[in-house]
Amino acid sequence: MAHPAGIEASTEERPGISAMPLATVVYRSRSVAPLPGPELQHLIQTAQSRNHAESITGVMLYDKTHFFQWLEGPPEGIERVMHSIHNDPRHTDLEILARRSAVARKFIGWDMKLAAPDANALDWRDDVIEPPADIIESLQRQPDAAPSLLVKLIPLPVVAAQTDEQAHAPMLRAALGQAPAAVLKTVILSSVIPMLLQRVGVGAADDERSPVNPRAAELAELLLASDEGAALDLIRELRGNHGDPRRLYAPVFEPAARRLGDLWNDDICTEVEITLALCRLQTAVRLLGADAPPAVLQRGRPNVLVAPVPGELHHLVAALDSEWLWSAGWAPQTEYPANDRALQELLSASWIDVLDLSLSAAFRRPDSLPQLSRSIAQARRASRNPALLVVVGGRAFVEDQTAGAHVGADQASATAAELDQRIMQGMSIEAALHRAARRQADAPETAPKGPTSLAGARKRMALA
Repeated sequence: MAHPAGIEASTEERPGISAMPLATVVYRSRSVAPLPGPELQHLIQTAQSRNHAESITGVMLYDKTHFFQWLEGPPEGIERVMHSIHNDPRHTDLEILARRSAVARKFIGWDMKLAAPDANALDWRDDVIEPPADIIESLQRQPDAAPSLLVKLIPLPVVAAQTDEQAHAPMLRAALGQAPAAVLKTVILSSVIPMLLQRVGVGAADDERSPVNPRAAELAELLLASDEGAALDLIRELRGNHGDPRRLYAPVFEPAARRLGDLWNDDICTEVEITLALCRLQTAVRLLGADAPPAVLQRGRPNVLVAPVPGELHHLVAALDSEWLWSAGWAPQTEYPANDRALQELLSASWIDVLDLSLSAAFRRPDSLPQLSRSIAQARRASRNPALLVVVGGRAFVEDQTAGAHVGADQASATAAELDQRIMQGMSIEAALHRAARRQADAPETAPKGPTSLAGARKRMALA
């Protein structure tokens, strides 16, 4: 049996230590014979002692015929533990299901817990949890899905029926007692600070109508670890059977992209790794779009040009916007202009009602905003439409609702899930006339190449 040597390690910060590698291994094996309660207890106690010595945490699920185990910790420690596990005569047919680097531990404070049916009947309940029946059934049908199924055993950090203090207390106790600095930082940033901000009346950046799914961070890690199969499995699981993939945009896809940006900001990964992870997410969006039933094209919709800001390497927002509009029955034109001149040529070549420009979904891009302002001004001058509606999107406009106006846009979209609404709001006749009048006032010597009067613009907007 090959040891998990060569695991690509991420880093985990600890007080006094600049970086420590962290990796994850998930395996499946077959039990040689059924293990009664006392033997299971001895197995778990031995594993806890060994894992504690190696700074390893995780969980083992035993369904009376097979073992499924998740191990996370330093790669060298995992290699030693896996060597011992491989030589254990109580199981056979060991198969590695996942082996990857990790950005943080998932099973904080769990040296090893056992998930087993009828766990409540065992005398030693502190180290045993009762797994949901659907998890065991899913593992038996599709054992390769173990990496995405085992994480469901982790209690969610927020429970709606609890108060803020009750919901966060167990997680905080685990973090303060066991976690390294990186995990403690994550808990503080993702849970404590938002809770305090809400108490003083400061809302989170994410749209309250679409609360962030707690598993968005898990999706970010899978994308970063190049585990495309597990990432797609998780997305399909969250979507549900025959569900609309668009409902995952605001609560899952967009927060996962921002989580990737946070990991880069914390020096956990490189910009190249973030770009590749976003490409994997964009591919998943395309695949889900192909799974969805074809939309009925709606007549009379505005002509929308969807494009990343010239020079922007991350195209996820443009992909989400385009997929959203197509699914809603629109027919957007999606382009990837290499520079401002290419964008201006697109706008001057045909009549465009709406220009949807986007920056990165992961990075804030503050240095790009002045250039974006110039790009928008040049785009308006090049457009055949004197009432061109400009909509901007990306993380910069999610976290600062005034940034759109500062760069000269008419609308700023915080999520692709509201793009069509933003467009229709901006396409009102009064708003269009105001834009046309402003453009003529700014450049009276330039005759528009489309409708030659505000009356013509009014007629076209009424028809739309």
